[in-house]
Amino acid sequence: MSEWYYAVDNQQKGPIGESELRSQFSSGKLPSGTLVWKEGMENWTPAVQVTAFAAGTPTVPLNPPPPATLSPNPAAVEEKPGINNPDSTKPVLLSSLMGPGEALEVDPEDAETHKIFGIIAYLWMLCLVPLFAAKESPFARYHANQGLVLFLVEIGLWIILQILDHVFVFLGLSFISLFLSLLWLGVIGLLIIGIINAAAGKCVPLPIIGGIRLLKSPEVK
Repeated sequence: MSEWYYAVDNQQKGPIGESELRSQFSSGKLPSGTLVWKEGMENWTPAVQVTAFAAGTPTVPLNPPPPATLSPNPAAVEEKPGINNPDSTKPVLLSSLMGPGEALEVDPEDAETHKIFGIIAYLWMLCLVPLFAAKESPFARYHANQGLVLFLVEIGLWIILQILDHVFVFLGLSFISLFLSLLWLGVIGLLIIGIINAAAGKCVPLPIIGGIRLLKSPEVK
């Protein structure tokens, strides 16, 4: 089925099916002078001059926007952020960052050469070092991603525990804060696992957070 685009108030709309667009013309929802376009046409054309919509299209006076203000290829416009691109205003879903943790088979030489960067990637802010010092290394980048995720988890956990600590102290339940502080043992455990894997020249996802990808997945060259 052909996909059409049309212009309303100098704004590009669509894509829309031919039968649905024809229905809007026949019902009078769109005037006959509305500019339309589909792939294969050289430029925007009033619907009344297009065979597919000429029949049954009521003639309603309209001052259509000049073709020069519209892209000759609406489909190409949709691929770029900006005007007439609804996707450019959609927020990035956190679910798009999540996925199953995947191990990476790396070149032994790459792992041996950049092992130190894989290790320091788990030492808090040093997770940024591999991104600058060994950005071409799939091994270093893999561990840099996991180290960055772990670092952000540490920051988030610290903020949450600080808030809860004040709340529970105010309520006289400080013992709960001490219990929640045990969560740091889990973070330290992930840190140790990451360092051990890096030191062994392996790219294995960490438990729980190993499926979060903040950096583009590296490719073995």
